[in-house]
Amino acid sequence: MTHRPVLFPAFLLIALHYFPIGVFAQSQNLPLDHWAYTFLDRLQTRGLYVSEDFDTRPYSREAIGEIIRQIDQKVEQNPHLLSRVEWQLFEQLKGEFYEELQRLDRKIAIKKSEYEPHLFVWRDEDIIVRGDGLFGVQKKFESKQEVDSGIASSLTYLGLGLRVDIKQSLAIYAEERSFFTGDTDSLTGNVYNPTVGLPVTLEGGDVAISDKAIGYAVFRLPWLDLEAGRDIVEWGPGFRGNLILSRNSDVYDLFKFDFRFKKFKFESFHAFLNSGLGSKYLAGRRIEIRPWKSLQMAISETVVYGRRSIEFMYINPFIPINVAERHLGDKDNNTISFDFTYFTPYNFKLYGEIFLDDFSFHKNLFNNFGNKWAVMLGGYWVNPLGLQDTDFRFELVRIEPFVYTHFDSINTYINYNNVIGHWLGPNADDWYFELAHQFHRDWRVTISWEQRRRGESNIFNGQKPPDNRKKFLSGVVERVRFYGLALRWQIRRDFFLDLNYNFLQSRNLRHLPGYHQNNHRLQIQLMVNY
Repeated sequence: MTHRPVLFPAFLLIALHYFPIGVFAQSQNLPLDHWAYTFLDRLQTRGLYVSEDFDTRPYSREAIGEIIRQIDQKVEQNPHLLSRVEWQLFEQLKGEFYEELQRLDRKIAIKKSEYEPHLFVWRDEDIIVRGDGLFGVQKKFESKQEVDSGIASSLTYLGLGLRVDIKQSLAIYAEERSFFTGDTDSLTGNVYNPTVGLPVTLEGGDVAISDKAIGYAVFRLPWLDLEAGRDIVEWGPGFRGNLILSRNSDVYDLFKFDFRFKKFKFESFHAFLNSGLGSKYLAGRRIEIRPWKSLQMAISETVVYGRRSIEFMYINPFIPINVAERHLGDKDNNTISFDFTYFTPYNFKLYGEIFLDDFSFHKNLFNNFGNKWAVMLGGYWVNPLGLQDTDFRFELVRIEPFVYTHFDSINTYINYNNVIGHWLGPNADDWYFELAHQFHRDWRVTISWEQRRRGESNIFNGQKPPDNRKKFLSGVVERVRFYGLALRWQIRRDFFLDLNYNFLQSRNLRHLPGYHQNNHRLQIQLMVNY
């Protein structure tokens, strides 16, 4: 038996009963796929603001309003800090958050033509409801056998998003999307087992339908945020993924709170994962500090456990998860990570993360099963060599064998068959480089190169080898190199067309010795949020 039905309503009752109505304005979180994150990353690297949310996402809309206030204050004093294209994007950003900006004590000029559009808005004395229609179409074309089977060749989604504010004391967000895909060859019937992914319904034998729903309520104070519902948490500085918690995991039910004070932030949550093996949970804590304006550091802990009721020791934010796990019998899958971001005065930031699944100083770091670790190192350079409106980025990842696995299958580090950590998975490495240029507010072009290597591994096999040894990139190694060209066009406000071309060079594809191929891939994606 889980306590999910009791905990969520209890949270709402406590928030509404013990805190005065209307004292603090509330706001929802900004979805992780919103374009604003990329633009804000650029401006932060240029030193135009300091975020109180560090590398914990999603950001609240209210927090982004505060970030815009910082930027506006600086560019008002020196308009030349932004290029012409950055000014265009900044005007759109202000319009996107005009309601949050109107609540600030600083008056910020916003063009009415840039106000965030909605499908409908309903206002009452105490309630505001905003509705957005969501639509997307994706097509994939390949000249040879596909390399990434997880990318659908044909996908369409329809959905609706709702943002509700109640008496400026409670903010609610709800989003539902239905996905229609023609990739049904591997399906013989309806699938409702979370162990193999999201629930899928077959319609007419040639169309598969799946759904994704997000819904939560949030109550914010100046120093404390409380959230309960169905959402996702991402921790770390990575651009394409993080090692401990990433957006690769599908959404989950959770309750979460954040505490911040000056240069310090603490976040704690407990989540309910989806598994066909029984009840399954995820708990996490994260402490972030900024000792200097140019450096932010964090330590994070998580644990996956299941096949029993909630352990309140994992909910207690004042007990380290590592200590709690030992008190509870040392039978769960606990992890720890350390990450940092260092901002240089030259429009460049360096970031990294070290992830420890299991670790022992007394055992060999590279060949002993008892040391399961991963590392990421990245860099982001804005306006390299003085090239305006240009970005250069690199990100290197190495994940040792058996990372994310566990001897008890219920504790495997997955949700809906997706890794909760980095999408790359164990026994693999990835090198990624990209150069991007923003020609106009609505036009962005990116060229990239990536090398991805994967040894043979099975995330569901966490059993210790007989000789207690491991070898990085063991077995037949699949190597794929991607040469990419991407174009993003904002046809009109919140109406995006993405064109992504890749030339792929594969060696030992699917871990089959001698199976090599060159492949051309084109992905076309149309997305509307209105």
